[in-house]
Amino acid sequence: MIITKPEFVDRLEEAETNMLCSRLRAIETLDGNSLGVAIETFGQAYAFSAKCMPGPAFNTVRGLREEKEGQIGKIIRFYEKKELEPQIQLVPGAAGNKVMQALFRQDFCQTGFHSVLAGKCSRQAEERHEGISIRTLKLEDYRLYGHIYTESFGMPAFLKESVATNNAVLHEERNWAFYLAEVEEEPAGVAALFTSGSIAVLAACAVLGRFRKQGVQQALIARRQADAAAAGCTYICGQAGFATTSQRNMERSGLQTIYTKALWQRVS
Repeated sequence: MIITKPEFVDRLEEAETNMLCSRLRAIETLDGNSLGVAIETFGQAYAFSAKCMPGPAFNTVRGLREEKEGQIGKIIRFYEKKELEPQIQLVPGAAGNKVMQALFRQDFCQTGFHSVLAGKCSRQAEERHEGISIRTLKLEDYRLYGHIYTESFGMPAFLKESVATNNAVLHEERNWAFYLAEVEEEPAGVAALFTSGSIAVLAACAVLGRFRKQGVQQALIARRQADAAAAGCTYICGQAGFATTSQRNMERSGLQTIYTKALWQRVS
């Protein structure tokens, strides 16, 4: 059991922020930054943006702790210049009333919750799931990764090439690992792992609809737990929508909810 302390929450947030920085810095190198990646800091807050990838995944603010000298106004103008609407993630115990009041004055409101889970790494975590095999991706596998990822999340098929490219660029990065799960030798799911010091992050996971409820996601979590332990990590963390299947699978794998983030967006 993990006892929740502010210092531990800070470490989890730092690992997640490092993961997003690493991903976007790599994407920034593609085709002269054709996707319009930009990262700015405002005090302790990071403002991430990707002009050609609208939506909350890459256009998000993390680490916002205080409203000081119009900091929130500066962050909003950063996104307005790019014609983007950000999602602002607030961590309990870090962002106080002044932050929320300032966001409200900028026409933002809370639009959702996101659970952050963590557990201890263990070399014994990997379990054998009958009929399921997992291996790390080869460079030639990323088109398959893009296909599985987009189909699993119901994304338009034309995006699979960009998903493949945006992940393949991380293939040689030592902090990243990508996985393919197969059921009876048929591709069923993909996942990613990012390591940041003593913390590992369950960076992504997608399972094709016809293979769900067969233990594929749990098998992918277990493999990453074991690999994180082998890499010297002490803890592994992940994020999921509140009370979703992903959250339940993490809990079945020994992770526990440490805190729940508040998600804020501008009201149209």
